[in-house]
Amino acid sequence: MIQEAMSAPEETVAALRARAECAEAALAQAQLELDALRAPGHDATVLAHLVDTLRWDGAPYYLRLVLPLARAIRAVGGGVTGRAPAAPAPPRRSWVRRAAIRGYLLVRPVALPLLTRLHRALGGLLEHEGKPGRRGAGTVAASEDLLRSIEAAMLTLALHRRDG
Repeated sequence: MIQEAMSAPEETVAALRARAECAEAALAQAQLELDALRAPGHDATVLAHLVDTLRWDGAPYYLRLVLPLARAIRAVGGGVTGRAPAAPAPPRRSWVRRAAIRGYLLVRPVALPLLTRLHRALGGLLEHEGKPGRRGAGTVAASEDLLRSIEAAMLTLALHRRDG
C-alpha cells in the first residue's frame, strides 16, 4: 500500500511532465507564428491585400461582417483610387489686389487716425453751416421731416387697407 501510494505521485509527475512538454511545444509553435507575423512587411502585405480585394481570412469577427458591405459599395462606386482627391486650390488674388492690401497694411497705422480726425472736423464744419449732418443740431430738423413722411405713409397705407 505504501508502494502504491509512492508510485501514484510518480505517475502524476510523469503525466504533468508530459503535459508540460506538450504545452512548451505549443508555446514554441505559437512563438514561431508570432515571429512570422512580426516579420518586416507582413502587416503591409496583409493590409495591401485587404485594400485590393477586401478579403481577409484571419480578420476579426466584426471586420469580417463589414467586408461584404465594403465589397458591395466598391462594386457600385467603382474601383480603388490611388489617393484621396486633393482639396481644390484657393482662388488666387490678382497682383493688383495683393499690392493694394499690402500697401494699406503699411499705411493703416498712420492713415486711420488721420482720416478719423478729418471726418470729425468736416462733420463739425457742416454743423456750423447749418447743414444736416450725422450728429448735432441739424439732425433735429431732418428727423422732424422724416417723422412727417413716415406718418403720411402710414396714413396712406391705413386708408388703402380700409378701402381694399
